[in-house]
Amino acid sequence: MAVQTTYLKGDGNALCNTDAGNLFTIPITINAAKTHVTSGDVLKLINIPANTLITDVIANVTTAEGATLTIDIGDYTASTDAAVDADGFLDGANGNSAAASKTTDGTIATPTPAYIKGKVYTASGSYLGVLFNNAAAAAIIEITILAVKLR
Repeated sequence: MAVQTTYLKGDGNALCNTDAGNLFTIPITINAAKTHVTSGDVLKLINIPANTLITDVIANVTTAEGATLTIDIGDYTASTDAAVDADGFLDGANGNSAAASKTTDGTIATPTPAYIKGKVYTASGSYLGVLFNNAAAAAIIEITILAVKLR
């Protein structure tokens, strides 16, 4: 597994300076034509500050890969890049079909049970990452993270 050292959203601290109690949406676009990934690569999305609830993660494929591509979205330990639950939010989302996948139960896709109701992070030291289960060179995936800073 190769973990990219830079975040796709600025410095990764999109939630660190936000007001408590508000729901925030963090949009991130992955363009595989610009960010070349191989099977097993992890792209860092955002750092997760202490006292944060991640309520939902949505992956909307706007340009299909053209070959087999699945992605997982989950959380990782920042100090070691070790997966806590690599597919805690999305498990095997199809990157070769222009469609949306989301964490919560509903009609868009089959949910991943681990974090179906969201996850509270009481301490800092984690980040959200996208694990590519296959190489990608063409897909464009719009990811939206919904989060609440608790205090």
